[in-house]
Amino acid sequence: MKRSVRYLLYLLVFLLTLEICVRAEETWRWGAPFWGPYSFDTLMLDGGSGGRNRPYARFEKWAINGQGFQGPELRIPKPEGVTRIGVAGASEIFGLYESPGCDITSKLRILLDKSSPGKFEVVNLATPGMSMPRIVELYEGWLRKFDFDALIYYPSPAMYLDARAPEFQKVVTDNSGRGIEQNTNVWNLRLPRKTWEMVRERLPAWLQIKLKWYQIERKRRNMPEEKVWRKNAPDERLILFHEHLKALMNILQKNGTRVIIATHAHRFRNDSTNENDPYMVGWIRFYPRATGASLLDMEHRSNQVIRELPVNYPVIVSEVEKKVGKNPDHYADFVHFTDSGAALAAEAMRDSIFSLHR
Repeated sequence: MKRSVRYLLYLLVFLLTLEICVRAEETWRWGAPFWGPYSFDTLMLDGGSGGRNRPYARFEKWAINGQGFQGPELRIPKPEGVTRIGVAGASEIFGLYESPGCDITSKLRILLDKSSPGKFEVVNLATPGMSMPRIVELYEGWLRKFDFDALIYYPSPAMYLDARAPEFQKVVTDNSGRGIEQNTNVWNLRLPRKTWEMVRERLPAWLQIKLKWYQIERKRRNMPEEKVWRKNAPDERLILFHEHLKALMNILQKNGTRVIIATHAHRFRNDSTNENDPYMVGWIRFYPRATGASLLDMEHRSNQVIRELPVNYPVIVSEVEKKVGKNPDHYADFVHFTDSGAALAAEAMRDSIFSLHR
């Protein structure tokens, strides 16, 4: 019995030492606070559900300014002679896998500054999981006061294949962060997160596929068979995507903001529906009502909708999909970019911004 207690104490001391090492490494590398919570979720005010970024939050390479954006602090009124560009979207724009300073908006800021130093101000308005209705609501209640000359929107069509489609919620729109407390529990452990990250990176591909399919099947277990979209994306979800695009364009144009809508890029060719592809399985895991075929159908048809917008609306289409292409070197997973992919997407957006002044 005494030996068991002694071994248990040894184990606790060992784990405590690892926890201290993880905290020390994060403090040294990223300037993280040694005490208190420190994770990706602390960047967001509402637990990462696509709402708002926490002002002045920091986690690893991500830094949020005092207004809840990635980018420079925005002055009100806007400085004379400055063209203020907002780039909105979900995790693809927020930036996940790119090196520090190599996400789309950072690259776009560099490209514009090279051609016209000091003329453009580029701000990353994205939050992971941010839906189109949420952007409309934030613009109405918060973003419009920053007097954006143009807003580039990079949609995530797959969101419309979620079990519950994006919808307007009329949530609180003040983005100041006042009155919203952050969890300050100093005993929030970091070792489990770090351990899982290391294990996940080293799992063989076949095991990762099996684990993801297990998660997908568990979620589908409570769905009737007809609730899974096997071949095509449902028409009503595509119509909803179009309706939300119109709502976004209308609110922006009403306030004198020029609109640029980007086509959405992904790594798969239109006939690449192999559901044993680890990247495709990873995509389906987020949208278990979908299959590879229905995801690609939604992508293809939603991009068609975007390309037809200029027929009826004064918008510019940024051809990100065509610019980035299907080279797997440009994608870190199914839709998120590597440094090279983000650079190409930024070039497409730069060209669209220049076309505003032609």
